[in-house]
Amino acid sequence: MIQIDIDADLNWVDDEDRNIGKAPGAEARFKAGDLVIAGRPGAATWALIDEVEDQWVFFHPITADQAREYGTLELAAT
Repeated sequence: MIQIDIDADLNWVDDEDRNIGKAPGAEARFKAGDLVIAGRPGAATWALIDEVEDQWVFFHPITADQAREYGTLELAAT
């Protein structure tokens, strides 16, 4: 099962064509340049955060190959 970091409707974009998601406590959890998984079950994507404003996160989707440039894509077993 995928762990979604930011709840987002991937069809919702701002005037700069960035996706928008809502994440309570986002300013404490995320910063510009972070790699996250955004979306909802059944429709999620790797994404890079462009900006965080209060609980709103602005991001753009990237491919898995692009995401691999940031390190491993697998979560450690717990």
